[in-house]
Amino acid sequence: MDAWEAVTAEYAALEAQLADPRVHRDFRRARRLRRCAAALRPLNEDALRLRALLDDLRDVRDLAADPAWRADPAWRAEGDRIEREAASLRADLAAAVAARDPFDPYDVIVLIDAETGGHRPVQAVVDAYQEDARARGWHVEHLYNDPPPHWAMLGITAGEEGPGPWSVLKDGGGPRAVRTADGPGTAHVTVLPEAEPAAVDPRDVRIDLYCTREPGAQTMLRVLHEPTRVGAYGGAPVPARAQANAMRVVWAQLAVLGSALEGRYQAVPQAPGGHLRLRAVAGRPASV
Repeated sequence: MDAWEAVTAEYAALEAQLADPRVHRDFRRARRLRRCAAALRPLNEDALRLRALLDDLRDVRDLAADPAWRADPAWRAEGDRIEREAASLRADLAAAVAARDPFDPYDVIVLIDAETGGHRPVQAVVDAYQEDARARGWHVEHLYNDPPPHWAMLGITAGEEGPGPWSVLKDGGGPRAVRTADGPGTAHVTVLPEAEPAAVDPRDVRIDLYCTREPGAQTMLRVLHEPTRVGAYGGAPVPARAQANAMRVVWAQLAVLGSALEGRYQAVPQAPGGHLRLRAVAGRPASV
């Protein structure tokens, strides 16, 4: 399949999903699909133009081969012109598709882990993401706990307009050097596109509920995908919310494992519990 054919097929699939009323029961998914369609639309328009040129080229060649028209050099010249235009457009489309990151319109999950300095570096990084999101008109949701302990999980979502958070934040993973009131510290940041994994068998997912006798304590649980050992903890006053938050993190990690983005991450064990969590491959430390 040529690049232009892949573009038109992907755009048609997005339109089909958006035409399904069931999709709109999940507002985050529907909004992401609309952003994906909007980002792909210019390429789809070029692909349709290329298809029209190829159809015209076929018709002109048929006429040029017809004995009744063969003597007219204008048909051959027109065929050459269309062929050059189609070849140029095909090359431009192939380059644009090769450079395209299909996750750019996606929202993100941000995982922040303390490395040195206790919980304060985590809070400093969380504050920096919240400030940046407010400036961009994005929404930040704590998926584990607020204020965070020694790690934090954030969901950052955009509205209908503008770039997706992944296109802006995808290169922000790795160690962060932080200065706090207690001195310098470091936190490790992992940014994941909030994508959907391939079909997951519900029997492969284990949910562990942690009990506590502390009055008024929020629900604590762990969601674990047993075949890959990828998991995440959830904490919220409402059990359903705690489970939904943890599953968002697990789903995003499983989607990355099955995509071309796998090289950005390594799976590392998380204690307690022994499950794995994806971690951004370390690069040069950035400062907050």
